[in-house]
Amino acid sequence: MTGQILDFNSAKRQGDARQGEISADTIRERLNASAQEFVQWLFSGRALISRGEARVGDTSGTPGASLSISLSGPDAGLWKDHATEEGGDLIGLYRACMGYRGTADFVLSLKEIAKDFFNDPIEVERATWQPTPIEKIEKNKTKLGTKPRADMLELGAPVATYRYYDTRGNVIASVVRFEPDGTRDSKTFRPFCHKTIDGVTKWSPGAPDLRPLYRLPEISLASTIVLVEGEGKADALAKVGIEATSAMQGAHAPIEKTDWSPLAGKTVIIWPDNDAAGFDYGKRAAAKLATMGCRVLALTPPEGAREKWDAADCVAEGSDAAALISAARELAPTTTPKPRVRLVSIADLGNMKPPTWLIQDILTESGLSMVWGRSGSLKSFAVLDMGLCIATGLQWHGKPVKQGRVIYLAAEGSQGLVGRIAGWMQNRGRDLPAPDFQVIPHGLTMVNQTDLDALIAAIQERPEAPAFIVIDTLSRTFGAGNPNQPSDMNAFVTACDRLKEATGAHVLVVHHGGKDSDKNELGNESFRNASDTVIHVRRKDDNIELVNEAPKGKQKDAEEFPTISLRSVKIAYQMNDKEHSTLILNLNSEDEKAPKQEDPAQPLGRVEKQIIAALNKAAGESLGLTRLALMTGAHNKSITRALDTLNEKGLVIRTDDGDENRKTWGLA
Repeated sequence: MTGQILDFNSAKRQGDARQGEISADTIRERLNASAQEFVQWLFSGRALISRGEARVGDTSGTPGASLSISLSGPDAGLWKDHATEEGGDLIGLYRACMGYRGTADFVLSLKEIAKDFFNDPIEVERATWQPTPIEKIEKNKTKLGTKPRADMLELGAPVATYRYYDTRGNVIASVVRFEPDGTRDSKTFRPFCHKTIDGVTKWSPGAPDLRPLYRLPEISLASTIVLVEGEGKADALAKVGIEATSAMQGAHAPIEKTDWSPLAGKTVIIWPDNDAAGFDYGKRAAAKLATMGCRVLALTPPEGAREKWDAADCVAEGSDAAALISAARELAPTTTPKPRVRLVSIADLGNMKPPTWLIQDILTESGLSMVWGRSGSLKSFAVLDMGLCIATGLQWHGKPVKQGRVIYLAAEGSQGLVGRIAGWMQNRGRDLPAPDFQVIPHGLTMVNQTDLDALIAAIQERPEAPAFIVIDTLSRTFGAGNPNQPSDMNAFVTACDRLKEATGAHVLVVHHGGKDSDKNELGNESFRNASDTVIHVRRKDDNIELVNEAPKGKQKDAEEFPTISLRSVKIAYQMNDKEHSTLILNLNSEDEKAPKQEDPAQPLGRVEKQIIAALNKAAGESLGLTRLALMTGAHNKSITRALDTLNEKGLVIRTDDGDENRKTWGLA
């Protein structure tokens, strides 16, 4: 052993950084002191800097507002993602942005920050295939841009974010509050929700089609709830133990676009803001809640309360919110809610009115029906023929109709419909008044609450209620659902029922055939089960048949009508000073090859009887060939032959004084 002496006093103290090492505490302190510069560097300018705080969408630096980073004060360097509840320091934010997970590469993270952000003269070793932080930042810069989200540039950083949950605790929407000039008077809101765009569900700007109530998990368990005008006011009451909710957009919330169903049958105290808009909203909300079996009370702001005083002001002032609520007065129901359950005696059932007909023996008033058939079966022609007869009051091939307004939703396009209507009016509708017939020349989705509300509102704005609404076709108004799925088809049925109940009209839906297109209609049978009438249209050449007998057809509350045989006829019509052609349908009830009856003693044929009936109905007026064709539904050749026979039998005479251009006949 040598006499060498080891001097332990020269050793580094425990915890001192060794040569080549970097202290996490040192890097953290340096980052906190340069928090704003670091955030701008890491996210290439996409973070909005305002009032000592930075806002960005997430740890990847997506433009947005969910993630907040404190830039000054005792919390400098701390961040929180309000959408995921994650948070930490700036080292953790850097690692999340770079995609580092767990404890791996922690020292590498510190060295990268030191070298690439602070420009310290150190070497960083990494695999050759691994991109550098600068390369990652440049890639995000190209992909995500260099500016905050547009609305944030305009409105500044959000001051609050309110999240809407379903009853299972899943976030389904949010509302972000901004105060551009830093005062409550400048407040504005931006909603967000999940939307499906090009088949991909994304978190996007905009409100849901049917807007949920705020604090849904909490209020679903309560029997008494306070309804206020805004999420912040509901949160303020909740903090003092009072269950409260708000509709999205507060006093500006569209009543019909809000899902009020969680409040059905409960006691609801309406706490309006102390202004005209608040009182008006309270009245509208009360009227809606009264129809849902709610006990509705209204709170009166205390005497002397300033304008716009609200629930949040009450809590902030330390006033007794519970005492004000207990003094709320009950409102008399504005409408008598329709009972959800009715008990009817056998005697009352016997006194119920039989169905009234829109088209005799075919369609009932205020019913729901389906006409289906394969592509090219002329089912839309048959339905249009029904609609134009109802709109003009003309018998539908010998069947009396109840005249009324018709609305035709031409979801498969209106261009062809225009020509069909013009051709019908210039032939079958000649000499008839203009039909009360309106067309919706574009598609919409029946199961989409916004579309359905808009449809009902447009119809109800008209002074006269419709008698007949046609939806052509189910497939083009069904939306993204699966028609084979019972739940999706039931949603469509519910939408049709709501349309029927809101308008009082008979709703007829045109539908396609299924895989075996003449065997059954496309999709689940839920719509068939809900229908009052089902008609199958089948075609062979120019002949089509409307079948009501089961199993292809159905007549719920009356006898099935015999199969109706129609024939398509190509006719010419004028439109825009040009001649066009289209098809119309006539009753196919006469065999044109039948021998002419010459013996006056023989009984009258079917067309002959129809002509005599038409002339009797005309009460002495002479009729031409066109009018006779409309009133009998027979072909012109059959009518001409029958007229010759009737003339020979001495039952009808020519009344046109030999005018070959306009032949008319009357009873002899």
